[in-house]
Amino acid sequence: MFRKTHGNFKLNITSRHEDLSDALTSQVEAKIQRVERYLGHITEARVILTYERNLHLCEVTLTAPHLKLSAKSSSRDMYNSIDSALERLEIQARKNKERRVERRHAPGAKASAVIHGLIPPSVDGEEFEVIRSKKHDIKPMTVEEAALQLAVSKNEFLVFSDAETDKTCVVYKRKDNHIGLIEPEY
Repeated sequence: MFRKTHGNFKLNITSRHEDLSDALTSQVEAKIQRVERYLGHITEARVILTYERNLHLCEVTLTAPHLKLSAKSSSRDMYNSIDSALERLEIQARKNKERRVERRHAPGAKASAVIHGLIPPSVDGEEFEVIRSKKHDIKPMTVEEAALQLAVSKNEFLVFSDAETDKTCVVYKRKDNHIGLIEPEY
């Protein structure tokens, strides 16, 4: 068994039924560093090298923050098995990175309607966009009922229909731990 702290991650290489040479160890380290380019920060790498029935098996598990990748490969040569398993991991890591980059750089859903008076058109060339839209059911209730419902919820505000005036109102949590009320005038 080979254990080493390599850079910022722990590297564990276990060899079963065969001696672990320095060349195999350096091969594994070099290939893991290629995969690390796509993952950024690997916390742990576990490699199990096994020789069974004229086949060399390589199992690799890489752990990164919020991600765990693994791959297996077998061939008649241990170096080919290591290359193949880590090539599969490199493909997985590359696809994962591409997905993360696409999500980060994907344009948010543009609002189909312009919200007049709420969002300034643009400031110094910057455009504003609605990045999230959510629909709420407006239930008729009194201001006291709305305040009680807001107090027990995790939400910062509650939109409701005032049962007495039949107007749409909003209660919201203030920074001073009180509840505010917005009553629109039509």
